[in-house]
Amino acid sequence: MPKPYGYFNDTLLMELVTDAAGNPAPRLGEVDLSPETAREYHRFLIQQVVRMLSIGLIHGDLSEFNVLVGSEGAVIIDLPQAVNAAGNNGACAMLERDVNNLRGTLGRFAPELLQSEFALEMWALFEQGELTADSKLNGVFARDETIADADGVLVAVEDAREEALRRELGRKES
Repeated sequence: MPKPYGYFNDTLLMELVTDAAGNPAPRLGEVDLSPETAREYHRFLIQQVVRMLSIGLIHGDLSEFNVLVGSEGAVIIDLPQAVNAAGNNGACAMLERDVNNLRGTLGRFAPELLQSEFALEMWALFEQGELTADSKLNGVFARDETIADADGVLVAVEDAREEALRRELGRKES
């Protein structure tokens, strides 16, 4: 991300991201990439998303419009709307949208990226408390297609309710 220089009168002053010629860097959606460069940017950007999620943050609006192509590669911008992953019920959906936006944009140049499932893979690791800034992902995620046993859940809830009622009645009788 661009280097911040200071915060003055409610304005964050940050470094200007430039291309190799010193011009303002174009957005990711405004450039044509070789398949190799698209794969490299994808790997780098996914690792940045992992790093953010490992500290509990999700960009929330990551797309080809919020990634600049600077002289040294891809630069994520526009972070003020980042959300707390643990404190937002829509966090998984936001993460999936962010990652899938990157997949779709870069998959135009490297079509094999379109088959990857990095968002759900990293979310599963995050939920298990196993995601770190250096987690290596493979882009494969097997969705659990098991049908939920709603009847079994209802039986367990009813058993727990009856047990709580028995305990309460036992306390009142003592």
